[in-house]
Amino acid sequence: MGKSEYVIQFGGLPVGLHEFEFEVNDKFFSNIENSEVQSGNIDVTATLTKQNHLLQMHFTFEGTVNVDCDRCLKGFDFPVEGEESLVIKHGNPNESNDEILVIEEGDEEFDISHYLYEYIILAIPARRVPCELDEEEFKCDYETRDKLDSLTSDSEEAENKNNPLWEQLNKLKKINKN
Repeated sequence: MGKSEYVIQFGGLPVGLHEFEFEVNDKFFSNIENSEVQSGNIDVTATLTKQNHLLQMHFTFEGTVNVDCDRCLKGFDFPVEGEESLVIKHGNPNESNDEILVIEEGDEEFDISHYLYEYIILAIPARRVPCELDEEEFKCDYETRDKLDSLTSDSEEAENKNNPLWEQLNKLKKINKN
């Protein structure tokens, strides 16, 4: 993989504010191994405040990512937006954490792609069922849902029949009914 288009070179920049714009698209997500998002279109604005010994980045992003419905597995475009901040300083890179990126002395650029990916993923809710938000715009795939439900219930029944613990619990249920 060649040089990333998400590298910010700050070495020759004067002290002050600098603005960068990035487009996060399908190519971006395809370059990330095991990404839960495979496609999307997000516009990112990064404002760099350069000081003598410190850099501050402020990210704002807005767009959509294509994810699967948790209920029927149908893909849909989910809107994402957010704001995040990152402080960059020189020193020991092992001291980096979520809010502070520490880069080695003499480095005059850094790659923000990892941070962009994290910010976007964190903007996606854990539970994604779009038909609960807007039934008019998004119709669930009931055929797939029914098929998944039947597969799940069949495997649960087979597991229950073969599991001796369930036999004991069923005996207790019968005793309690009497």
